[in-house]
Amino acid sequence: METVKSEVKNYCNSLYKELYHMKIKLGRFATIIEQDKIKGKDELITYVRHLHDIVSFLEWKMEIFNKVCPVEWDKFGEHFETDVSVPPVELTETDQTASGYLGG
Repeated sequence: METVKSEVKNYCNSLYKELYHMKIKLGRFATIIEQDKIKGKDELITYVRHLHDIVSFLEWKMEIFNKVCPVEWDKFGEHFETDVSVPPVELTETDQTASGYLGG
């Protein structure tokens, strides 16, 4: 059982690390374009909004991921909030599907 917990924790750490680095790289790229540090800025400036949208999406997903995955977030060097903007889903008896039910 401890091995499974360890594997899950390693997976969560790895996945979170990848998402974190994607967010940082995309944010830096958007900043470089905005600060006129790249050739072809006129062609790329239209995509900056999309890069910021992707960064926001990653931050939102990382916030949710923070709640559902057992990871030591402190080692990433940032303070992470414990509140998630998505409320937990509570299923009623009628919402739950019986095991083995395939529909139809």
